[in-house]
Amino acid sequence: MPLPRPRRWDRRWRIIIFDIPEKKKNVRDRVRALVQRLGFFRLQHSVWVYPYDCEEIITLLKSDLKLGSQLLYMIVDAIEYDKPIREHFDLPLDR
Repeated sequence: MPLPRPRRWDRRWRIIIFDIPEKKKNVRDRVRALVQRLGFFRLQHSVWVYPYDCEEIITLLKSDLKLGSQLLYMIVDAIEYDKPIREHFDLPLDR
């Protein structure tokens, strides 16, 4: 169930970062599985990237799993060394 991709990329990255305690390991594993199925790229263990707007689904995810500040959603203009991410999403390699 990957998220739909618009025709044009706005050249901004959507990043989610989560820090879910060990006592909620099942929730943490569920978050990882969901964002992977949605099509996010794993940048680091609990850092996932997507190039298109996905705020609505992330807000629902946070609400459904009662994550609050344990999961943060960011929109950034640049990620250092982003070539592997761009290649993963078939995005232009130029800046």
